[in-house]
Amino acid sequence: MEEFILKTLELPSDQAVEITKLFGQASSRQYFRATLKGHALGSVLIMKMPNGFSSPAEEITKLEDGAPQEFAFLNVQKYLEKCDVKVPKIYGMDTAQGLMLLQDLGDQSLEAVVEKAEGEYFLFYYKKAIDTLIDFQNKSKEDKTCVAFYKSFSQDLLNWEFDHYLEFGIEDRFQKKCNEDQKQIFETTSRQLSSLISQMPYGFTHRDFQSRNLMFYGYEFYLIDFQDALKGPVLYDLVALLNDSYIEFTPEQLDALLHYYAESLPSTHAYFEKHDQLVKNFHIISLQRKLKDVGRFQYILTVKKNDQFIQHVNLTIDKIQNSLNWLNDNTDLLPKEFTKFIQEHLIKD
Repeated sequence: MEEFILKTLELPSDQAVEITKLFGQASSRQYFRATLKGHALGSVLIMKMPNGFSSPAEEITKLEDGAPQEFAFLNVQKYLEKCDVKVPKIYGMDTAQGLMLLQDLGDQSLEAVVEKAEGEYFLFYYKKAIDTLIDFQNKSKEDKTCVAFYKSFSQDLLNWEFDHYLEFGIEDRFQKKCNEDQKQIFETTSRQLSSLISQMPYGFTHRDFQSRNLMFYGYEFYLIDFQDALKGPVLYDLVALLNDSYIEFTPEQLDALLHYYAESLPSTHAYFEKHDQLVKNFHIISLQRKLKDVGRFQYILTVKKNDQFIQHVNLTIDKIQNSLNWLNDNTDLLPKEFTKFIQEHLIKD
């Protein structure tokens, strides 16, 4: 790894390099920080991929014909950089070893900067993140050189995520099997919701635009972990940001930030001056996303033997309940049997 760094940056063989492993998340990728003593860069990050540059998604995300064969992280990074979106620089790579050398953006994620922020300071950082999102959405026009435009949040993928919740968020979590009537109730309504979501305005979607994937560097937010970008509902990234399973919002804060997003949209945006539709679609997507998250956290615990995410189930359940309540109070989308089935399993650890 040290040899790769020296060669990529064209450093002398006597350059002092200190490598430390960084705390990982759910990804199979590993990250290391290399401190370069006395060098202008100060430090760089090394991304190490499993099995070279092959990192297949577990979900059924299908690529359309003609998609670029380039490694997704590299391909999407080049696209976003071309769009003038803040992303880390790539200094070089070694495909044989599955190594990539990246700009070090430090450790100040949005999650870290709001950890002790309250009141207006909390809202300040989140409004800045929303500004980043709107700018990102405005700049990310369709470009067939980018692999993200060859895959989408299809109904099949949305249904796969709903079923992932049923399998792991209920059956595995509670060690029980749902009966056929319960499965039918869940399947019928979840498919209807997937159909509704698939008919919403779509655009370039980061897919995980949340507090751990926004790095505060040089007084700007930079996007990371964007390799799974695809065409998805325009509001999906807003849901990821404002219904983040790692950050608790008061109802007043959520309302204020939804209002700020709506009022900040340019006239070219699909939801410009459509506040009511924006809020309704926000809660529909939130219900789908948060159910999937409960299933995902349980899957990571059971299958990957990683217990660092299961602690976030309780907050995720609160967000599911909030969207259930809003949808039941303001729409007739959810049958009583479906709501009852979900609420019966909103049990906190």
